[in-house]
Amino acid sequence: MTGLIKLSKKTLMMTAILVFTSIAVFCQDTSYSRFRYQHEIGIDIANVLTFLKKNQQSYMINYKWYYHPKRAVRAGINLELSNERAEGLYPDVRIGHQWGHVIDNFLLYGGADVSIAYNYSNTTTISTWRYGLSPVVGLQYYFTKHISLSTEISLNSYYYKPNDPKSFDPEANDPYYRIKIGSVGMMMISYHFGKKKM
Repeated sequence: MTGLIKLSKKTLMMTAILVFTSIAVFCQDTSYSRFRYQHEIGIDIANVLTFLKKNQQSYMINYKWYYHPKRAVRAGINLELSNERAEGLYPDVRIGHQWGHVIDNFLLYGGADVSIAYNYSNTTTISTWRYGLSPVVGLQYYFTKHISLSTEISLNSYYYKPNDPKSFDPEANDPYYRIKIGSVGMMMISYHFGKKKM
């Protein structure tokens, strides 16, 4: 029994040494990705794939401008407008910055977005402004020179300013805040184009 335990310890130790040395070699690869196009436009396809996730943020069109192979300015817009009685006006705009580390066809990135959104329903007179700050961590994989798939998670910190002019409640128009994890399950497909960054 003790021989088996010693063998297991040796095997575990050798595996750990191999894993850590391979990770160290893997992390030392600082070469840029082969795919360094300046512009990227994408949309979340999670709703299409699952038919379950109904997140307003998922319909946002996203754009990135890479001014450096590992850094980009990010922007997103969602213009949900409808004159249907049960719906209304829900624009959402965000802008931010990201930076990352390229390993082969992968880009591991972090960043942050600031956002502003407005909600107005056709059925009520209540409207709400929302201001946000969202740190982001994501992973992107390049299938080809022009197509990539990415996912990210964010910590959304939102500040809301409601406006209900017909309410008699003195607290109806009080601002409030909300912090929540966002973008869970997001699968962004993107198209890359434009001048290559060296």
